Amino acid sequence: MIRRWQPVENSKPQSDGITGTYRVDVDIPADDWANITKFYDVLIFNTGHWWGPDKFPKETPLVFYRGGKPIEPPLGIFDGLKVVLKSMSSYIEREVPSTTMKLWRTQSPRHFDGGEWDHNGSCLSKRLLEEHELDSWFDPRFGGVNKEARLVNSVIEEALVGTDIQLLNLTYMSEFRADAHPAIWLGKKDAVAVWGQDCMHWCLPGVPDTWVDILAARILHYFKQGEG
Repeated sequence: MIRRWQPVENSKPQSDGITGTYRVDVDIPADDWANITKFYDVLIFNTGHWWGPDKFPKETPLVFYRGGKPIEPPLGIFDGLKVVLKSMSSYIEREVPSTTMKLWRTQSPRHFDGGEWDHNGSCLSKRLLEEHELDSWFDPRFGGVNKEARLVNSVIEEALVGTDIQLLNLTYMSEFRADAHPAIWLGKKDAVAVWGQDCMHWCLPGVPDTWVDILAARILHYFKQGEG
């Protein structure tokens, strides 16, 4: 969906501290993906890391529009995401040819421990996490810094019910790999001291290669079925 920055006019003092809003038109697909949907045999959609309250604090919130008007009552960020995803999945079902393979990739998990990336979070693990450890890192019920992926994934899964868009779930297997991030190496002198550790992106070769292998197998299986 289309998102636009709208600064608050300086002539209007804001007692609530809002300096501007991000307008999200839930019923207008963005041209950069909507105009190419009939060209490709395989389409892979994804969204996630930017759907978090920390990305859009109360001073610069998301405001959701439908039919050119703000949705009332205003939606919170995850309720807004639900509306956006339902709108997108409906558009994809309606406009994308039925012969096109449609996948929606889930979130890649982060492994910050002890705080977010800009609050001394770290990931110095040299081992895979054990299965019994995963919930303490990622379950939203525990409110940790790594809950975002599962929260967003649950909304994505709900939006895809009843569609022919397949879920490409890369999250669970990646949750184990606390050992596979760039971590203390960010490629620049003193970068860790300035920005903290990179516990969100992934080392190459490594986890992303496995994602690609799984994707390739899914694509080959899909089109072989079509031949049968």
